[in-house]
Amino acid sequence: MNFHPDYRRLLKTIHHEEPDRVPLAEFQVDTYIKNLFMGRPMREVRDHVAFQAAAGFDFIYLRADYEFGGLSPVVSTGTPRSWESSASAHEEESISTDKPGPVGTLADFDAYAWPDPRTVDVTPLEAAAAAVPPGMGIITGVGGVFTRTWMILGYPHFCLSLEDQPELVARVAELVGRTQCEVLRRLVRMPEVFAVWYGDDLAYTEGLLVSPKILRRWFFPWMEELASIARHAGMPFIMHSDGSLWSVLDDLIALGVQALHPIEPKAMDIYDLKRRYGDRLAIVGNIDLGYTLVSGKGRPEDVRAEVRQRIKDLAPGGGYAVASGAGVTRYVTLENFNAMREATLEYGVYPIRNY
Repeated sequence: MNFHPDYRRLLKTIHHEEPDRVPLAEFQVDTYIKNLFMGRPMREVRDHVAFQAAAGFDFIYLRADYEFGGLSPVVSTGTPRSWESSASAHEEESISTDKPGPVGTLADFDAYAWPDPRTVDVTPLEAAAAAVPPGMGIITGVGGVFTRTWMILGYPHFCLSLEDQPELVARVAELVGRTQCEVLRRLVRMPEVFAVWYGDDLAYTEGLLVSPKILRRWFFPWMEELASIARHAGMPFIMHSDGSLWSVLDDLIALGVQALHPIEPKAMDIYDLKRRYGDRLAIVGNIDLGYTLVSGKGRPEDVRAEVRQRIKDLAPGGGYAVASGAGVTRYVTLENFNAMREATLEYGVYPIRNY
C-alpha cells in the first residue's frame, strides 16, 4: 500500500479528531517478528526505524538506554539493549513476583547505586532522530515508578513493607519517581519527539495489584508530575497498563492521562470503556493477544474481522488507534501481524464505512 508516515494522525486521534486514517499504534513489536518481516536482522536503531516505516507506523517508540540495577528479571524496555535479545531469550522473559529485590532495608537503600539522570544513554533517540523519514516522529517515555519500586524491593517484601517499613517504601518510590522525572525532562527536549508513552502495570486481570489508597499515596503524584512534564512540553501523555483499571480510571484522567493502552480484552470491556469514558480518554489497542493474534489459534481472517469491527465501532469521531492487547510478542505469527496492519490501513480510512 502507498503509505506515508504522519505522526499528526496519532495526535489528532488522541484529541478526538478524525485524521485521514486510523493510526496503527503498536508500541512494541518483538525483534523476532521484525526480522521475519524485513527478511534481515535488526541490529541498529536505523534498522528499527526502517521496520516502522515499512510496516505502516507513524512513529517509533524509544526510551533512554538505562535501568535500575539488580532487577531480576530485566524489564523489557524497547531500547536497543532489549531489541538485541535472541528469540529464545524472549521465551524466558517474564516479570517474576517471587524473587527478592536488591533493597531490603534502609541500609540497603543507602548503599544502592541509583542511576544518574544526567548521564543515562540517550544515543538511541539521537540515532532515531537522524534516521526517521519525513513525517515520522518519536514517542518516548520512562519505566513505571510503581513497577520499579516493587521490583527494587521484591514484590513479597514490598507488600510486607507497606505495613512494616512504610518509610522504606516511601524513600524508594521518591527516588525512583525523581529519577524518572529528571530523565523525562531530558527526553522531551530531544529532536523529533512528539509524545510521551508511560508504561506501568498497575493491575492484573481481576483488579489492581495494590489498593487505590496506596497508589494515590506514593505513586500517582509521580505520575502526575510525569504528565505535567509532557503537558508543559506540548505533548500528549499516553499510559500503558495491563489489567483491570476501572477503580482508578477517574484518578488517571485527573492526573493527566489522555490515552490508555492496551485495554486487555480479558480484563476490560472496550465498548463499556468507550461508552463511559470515550469523551475524556482516547483508546489504543484491544486486538486480542490471548487468541486472535496467537499462533495456532487465530487466523489472518479472524484478525482482519476483529480489526474491522473495532474500527467500525470505535473509530468514528476519532479517539481510537489500532494495536494489540499488550504488544506483538514472538508467539504472534507474521501472517497475523500483517493481517492486523493491513486491515488497519484498508478499513481505517476516514470517513469510516459501515462494513
